[in-house]
Amino acid sequence: MRVLVAIVGYRNLRDFSAPFAILEQLEAESLGPNVVVEDTSYNPIAVIQWLDSEPPEARFDRIVLVAAIERGHPPGTVTTWRWDGVLPLDDEVQQCVAEAVTGIISLENTLVITGYFKALPPEVIVVEIEPLDHAFGSEMSPQVQAAIARACARVRELADATEAIDWLPPAPLIRSEYQRTEGRW
Repeated sequence: MRVLVAIVGYRNLRDFSAPFAILEQLEAESLGPNVVVEDTSYNPIAVIQWLDSEPPEARFDRIVLVAAIERGHPPGTVTTWRWDGVLPLDDEVQQCVAEAVTGIISLENTLVITGYFKALPPEVIVVEIEPLDHAFGSEMSPQVQAAIARACARVRELADATEAIDWLPPAPLIRSEYQRTEGRW
């Protein structure tokens, strides 16, 4: 089984940069020859092109996406869910594409756009850390800093599992707090 551990986020946004701390820690470890750790914090169309450029025998069977998202949980909460693959309406997909081409990087846009173009592997798992501080800077809050080890352990567990992740129930795409307050899908 070939697994992609992919982080999505922005650098230097304090707690919202937690995925990069996870990336750095996992890159320093050996997760095995079948696990690729990658920063996919760029245009989802480029992610699609990269995934599609893999030869068929080397395509990923599972992707573990890591992001810091406001969901209303206590800061530092690590949440894991398996995406059910259900896409929003076409108008909302188009809105995600419009945001992506203007440079907005988000977990939702990455999932929706790569899902729409059928570039994702069969298993799509999301590991999220609930952020506290959304300000410029590299220092994370104590709650989120403490969650990094837990998130890394969860990602390792998901990357190492050779069987299907049936124990993790499928869930729909979850809107972020930003999307809820802005009235987006």
